Amino acid sequence: MQNEIKDVVVIGGGVVGTAILRKLSLYHLSIALVEKQPDVCEGASKANSGIIHTGFDAPPNSLEAECLKRSRDLWPDYTEQLKIPYIPCGAIMVATNEEEKDIIENKYIPNAEANGAHVEWLDRDEVLEMNPAVTDKVVGALSIPGEAICDPFTATRSYAELAVINGAELFLGSGVTDIKEIENGFSVILEDGREIKTKYIVNAAGVYSDHISRMIGDTSFTISPRKGQFILTEEEIDISQIILPVPTAKSKGTLVSPVVFGGFLLGPTAEDQQDKEDKSTSTEGMEQVVTGCEKLIPQVREYDSIRQFAGIRAVCSTGDYVIRPSEKNKQFIHAAGIRSTGLSASPGIAEVVAEQLQSAGLELEKNHEAKLEIPNLFDDSEENVGEIICLCRTITRSEITNAMEGPVPPTTIDGVKRRTGATLGECQGNCCIPKIVDILHEYGLDDHKVPLKGIQHSTIAVKGGPQR
Repeated sequence: MQNEIKDVVVIGGGVVGTAILRKLSLYHLSIALVEKQPDVCEGASKANSGIIHTGFDAPPNSLEAECLKRSRDLWPDYTEQLKIPYIPCGAIMVATNEEEKDIIENKYIPNAEANGAHVEWLDRDEVLEMNPAVTDKVVGALSIPGEAICDPFTATRSYAELAVINGAELFLGSGVTDIKEIENGFSVILEDGREIKTKYIVNAAGVYSDHISRMIGDTSFTISPRKGQFILTEEEIDISQIILPVPTAKSKGTLVSPVVFGGFLLGPTAEDQQDKEDKSTSTEGMEQVVTGCEKLIPQVREYDSIRQFAGIRAVCSTGDYVIRPSEKNKQFIHAAGIRSTGLSASPGIAEVVAEQLQSAGLELEKNHEAKLEIPNLFDDSEENVGEIICLCRTITRSEITNAMEGPVPPTTIDGVKRRTGATLGECQGNCCIPKIVDILHEYGLDDHKVPLKGIQHSTIAVKGGPQR
């Protein structure tokens, strides 16, 4: 049982929840994050396009637009401080006929101006000069130079690592089963029987945020799951930017984008479903991706895929972000309904949540000793490089052991992948997984990816404090 009363407990270990935790770790607060999966970055945060959107196409005057606008100013410092791989490549929205050109001119250019995002029109020759692989049916494109790509794995993990370095505590591998309102706060009950008492809660549980909301009787919104299937290829595509279609009413559409750690991403689909856990891929979904993308890049059907995957994004009944106190208890703050722009808007969302907490009565006193930057945790001197474990990506044993000894160590093969890039290459782990499993064994993890020692009730409690 937890005797200490936390100031804030964040529920949800995705990019939004960890961004909020990082923000709160800069103040004199006792904070914790709860995530039902064995690691952070296990939901939509690990299965997305990795694009940093400017918000040029967000609905004007929406909360989403506000958070994206704030984030535009914050991302340059964040990528530097948190060592997030980041490429400011820009994007183009391709018009393949006069109708699409009219939509861009009459909708997206005014929309971008309303949101303060810089855009400009490129003619056909300019588009093809910069991106020769684009269809010769192009009549022009809207250039969005502020768009970028980053590594969403590193972004999510670095948010969490900095928070832990600043003293935050993580409870991983045990979800929330109940929330009881107590005097001046809440009692959060976990699947393993543990209880965490806290004055405030931030609900950042993604597709399950409506489920968490109902634990205190708040039924003010519902979340529906929307599946997005992707294809990853390492074929050479002669583009230098993110290639976007003109969106539909339902989705931004299937795009083609460079990936910061190599290759190109095609997708996603937009499939409404009932099951919040169904992340399967299908022949039909892959065909939908290819059909959509070949309208932009005609050769995509000829490309070999090294991986297909799917993510579930949260579609909210309100049509916008829900970042506000619960109607049932002002000390319970929602950070819900974050659809496909969660990565892009995460810095701004964290700012708004902190303001909402302060308005609800939480005192925010800056901790001037809190760290803003992730320290360099990897010794890459020649004598410490060691054995190469992943031949495709040239990932060494030292890189993996450094991850195992970091502020938020992995407990699964996927966790190692997201921290080091191992298994992401052409062989997709067929050659390196046995050696990764051996290293996990060395750190007390068994073949079923469950900790063997130092852990109670299968919950991984990562406490903040001095790091090496």
